[in-house]
Amino acid sequence: MKPDLQFDRLSPELQEKLTGRMMVTTFCMAIGLPRDQAIADHNAHLNEISRRESLALHEVSYLRSKAGGWAEEYAEGWADGFAEGRATAVLRVLQARNVHITGNTWERVTDCSDLATLTRWLNLAFTVTRAEDLFAAEPGHLQEPLP
Repeated sequence: MKPDLQFDRLSPELQEKLTGRMMVTTFCMAIGLPRDQAIADHNAHLNEISRRESLALHEVSYLRSKAGGWAEEYAEGWADGFAEGRATAVLRVLQARNVHITGNTWERVTDCSDLATLTRWLNLAFTVTRAEDLFAAEPGHLQEPLP
């Protein structure tokens, strides 16, 4: 999924935020901050940039990778990796809770690249009793009335 974005057309402030965020994360890991903690902090800052700049998280991820001067294919792969990681998290939470996952559910979750949807599903994965219930709360989904 290649977002329709050009790093060099962004405001200098946003370019600086994205490149600076990567430098801070790299520095934190270099001085010994545990990797998981550094990545969690990095992701929190990307979410904040996403919110403030009205960009989807995958767009911020893509731009961040471009800010690092990565090859186009690598930048796209890095942005896609965010969605893949979130999809994996949804499935792992369901599995850890012993919620049965059908092939259709597995496919729907792993095929999704929308981070907002995957985040909503991840939040629901902690409470649903059936994997299919992840999709029942989707915007625009008509639910049957209760008897």
